[in-house]
Amino acid sequence: MLKFHLLPHIIEITNDNIKYVIAHADYPGKEYQFGKEIAESELLWPVDRVQKSLNSELQKINGADFFIFGHMMFDNIQTFANQIYIDTGSPKSGRLSFYKIK
Repeated sequence: MLKFHLLPHIIEITNDNIKYVIAHADYPGKEYQFGKEIAESELLWPVDRVQKSLNSELQKINGADFFIFGHMMFDNIQTFANQIYIDTGSPKSGRLSFYKIK
């Protein structure tokens, strides 16, 4: 049985010299730092950055090329600055989205 509380909250992948950081909802602040201690709540629930992006207030996160997030549902995959939101609401829409990094 999979124990979700044992899984990492942040996954970093480098592919063809492109660094991707994957987290549930957001990465706090303006600068990504590998191994930085972050409260779980700062990764799982925030929607402030994406809400600002929806109002054309884009906020790039430095320290990686792309950040991949879920949590905020859209009809299609959305990209704002260097953040890619892949949650297309599978429980409601029946559509599960993927983002291919290689």
